Amino acid sequence: MSQLTGKRIVLGVTGSIAAYKAADLASALSKLGADVQVVMTRGAAQFITPMTLQVLSRRPVATDLWDEGKGWVPGHIELADTADLLLVAPATADVLAQFSHGLAPDLLSSIYLATRAPVMICPAMNGKMLEHPATVANLATLKARGHVIIDPCEGVLACGYEGKGKLAPVDEIVARVVSVLVA
Repeated sequence: MSQLTGKRIVLGVTGSIAAYKAADLASALSKLGADVQVVMTRGAAQFITPMTLQVLSRRPVATDLWDEGKGWVPGHIELADTADLLLVAPATADVLAQFSHGLAPDLLSSIYLATRAPVMICPAMNGKMLEHPATVANLATLKARGHVIIDPCEGVLACGYEGKGKLAPVDEIVARVVSVLVA
């Protein structure tokens, strides 16, 4: 039996260049036995196709709040209720602000507001955006709510700058997921 068998992870993917790493993340979590349900924002689809994540997660990718399932329970509520973990990787400054301020303009942020599952957030963005007082305050708010924040690492960023802002390594994220779900 694999470490994450029977665990349902809602993997939120947002509009960062690091969205391509969600493919490795979905694959690694699935190999550990997790039921991975990918939820993509519109921005994420600019960097990676839903089809890639659908094949690796072996499930249809959810992308639109207004294109929910056929049952009587709204799809975002069902996903929120059945999640063992909401993992957002990568998380942009925009989604951090939405979560911090309780805004729900899309499927992912609506799931965030409705879930009672643990939340793990993996920021990835330009270092100047990461250090902006608004982003710092939003991360502090999310930490105060008890969410696990996996800090980005340093390196050459997509914008050409060097510094903190790269998505944490996939193996580190997977290890933290296992530590939260198999405690």
